[in-house]
Amino acid sequence: MPSDIQEASNIVRGALEALNSGDTESFLGHFSDDMQFWMNGDHQFSGLLEGKAAFIELLGRVMVGIDGGIALEVDNILSAGDWAVTESNGTAKTSSGEPYNNRYCMLWRVKDGKIIVFKEYNDSAMVVANFPQ
Repeated sequence: MPSDIQEASNIVRGALEALNSGDTESFLGHFSDDMQFWMNGDHQFSGLLEGKAAFIELLGRVMVGIDGGIALEVDNILSAGDWAVTESNGTAKTSSGEPYNNRYCMLWRVKDGKIIVFKEYNDSAMVVANFPQ
């Protein structure tokens, strides 16, 4: 396996391990300052964001509605060149105690050891139902 493919998978795995262990600083450390984030749907979190600061602000808004974070169990990870794709199940509870268990397909582009593009596909109807605008 070429090293760039291994690098993309390893960086993404490291980011997800940090997220699942609650290490926000390490999770965010995997991202480039000039990263792009995009989420599908038509709700308060969807669309394109430019820069890590905007991504951090978005995460803060998401976490207001989640009690303790979202744990991601990766079912599959595929890599090609500087891209990695993960398929995963998320497990969480809303701040009101209801289950929030979404399914995700995430695309990650890595350059120079950092994630520069992060795209998240999820059940956007579930997002709308659990995060009133």
